[in-house]
Amino acid sequence: MTRRFTRLGQQADPSRLVFQVPIEGLCLSTFLVLRPSGHPGRALLGHISPQAPWSELGAADAGRIGPWSKGWMLPSSQLVFYETPEDAARRIAQEQLGVTLGKLPPPVLMSDAYERPTSNGEKHWDIGFVYVLDGQPAAPPRHSAWADLDYVEVSRTHAKDFVRFQEDVLRLVGMPCAPG
Repeated sequence: MTRRFTRLGQQADPSRLVFQVPIEGLCLSTFLVLRPSGHPGRALLGHISPQAPWSELGAADAGRIGPWSKGWMLPSSQLVFYETPEDAARRIAQEQLGVTLGKLPPPVLMSDAYERPTSNGEKHWDIGFVYVLDGQPAAPPRHSAWADLDYVEVSRTHAKDFVRFQEDVLRLVGMPCAPG
């Protein structure tokens, strides 16, 4: 099998090693893991408000908003076209939490390729940039985009209680959730 390196374009050109975006798509996302001072096992998580404009805040289509409102979710979003991961982190903090971020640490990178139930064997690809921000104020921020926001003890929260992929993000940064 010939290797196809990740150089993507609108039209394939094998002579330049440029291939089209995977049929099932590719998502670039940024996640914020905010942890309060003195509590490294807790992360800011929320249940989104279905009335908030999540198509603009986090690229959630109408079919995802209902299910996403029932599970814990990190402040996160897909990147806006040509936005850098750091700019996305700052946008997420401002738009979803109403806070301004200071200096950011380098992100933890993640990649996941998986078949969706409707995909006919093709894979969807997610690439994530995870910013872990320790030393946050004890009181979680409040914002109308969320039905609730709280610092949740991740190790006591079951995988089934998270929105898809969120528990993977937390495990990647050393915060595994409870089994089940």
